Amino acid sequence: MSFRRIQVGALAAIALLVVAIVASGGAERGPLAGRLIVVDPGHGDHDRGVCHFPSDLIEKEINLDVARRLERSLKAAGAQVVLTRTDDTFVTLDERADLANRLGAHLFVSVHTNRIPNHPECFGAQTFYHPSSQESRRLALLVQEELLRIDSENYRRALPGDYRVLRRTRMPGILVEVGFLTNARDRSLIATEAYRDAVAASITAGIVRFFAESPEPSSAVTPVRPAQPGR
Repeated sequence: MSFRRIQVGALAAIALLVVAIVASGGAERGPLAGRLIVVDPGHGDHDRGVCHFPSDLIEKEINLDVARRLERSLKAAGAQVVLTRTDDTFVTLDERADLANRLGAHLFVSVHTNRIPNHPECFGAQTFYHPSSQESRRLALLVQEELLRIDSENYRRALPGDYRVLRRTRMPGILVEVGFLTNARDRSLIATEAYRDAVAASITAGIVRFFAESPEPSSAVTPVRPAQPGR
């Protein structure tokens, strides 16, 4: 996968967002105006997540950087955005979900970086949703479709996942894995600002489409359930 192709994909995704924002009259009246979105950079502090030290790539740092890029992209489209962490601190999974519930957020987006030990051939960004929420599934399908636009080699599909933060949030939510640190191709991409910007723009584009097709936030949400093991 060439950096040039990623840069073109990033520019195309950003261009589509700019067109949507301009057409709606600016960020104040943008396609996401009036929407509150909680963005969750996974891991933090002693919980480093996936690491590839030879490339100086640490998941907690990647997640926060991509989340900040996503925050800027969503705000440019008119959304209000709250991050579950803004620095290298540790926040429990329940605290992340509880924050979104307490704020009454319209959407919850958790950002992570993937790995599959002993399978360096696996690559590509991927979106997950809780299987009990049809609106989360719809959001995940739209976001995954946008992620595929910026990476023609990516074949991954949106999949259900019983992640704790998605299980406990009471609004549509997704968990986006931006790529695999166990794959050399993905490591090269994740290390670039162009790819990180492209991922942020793609998630935003999927969210814009989600609300455009459903003007009013869905009331069919996943209830909080008793604590269970999981991410």
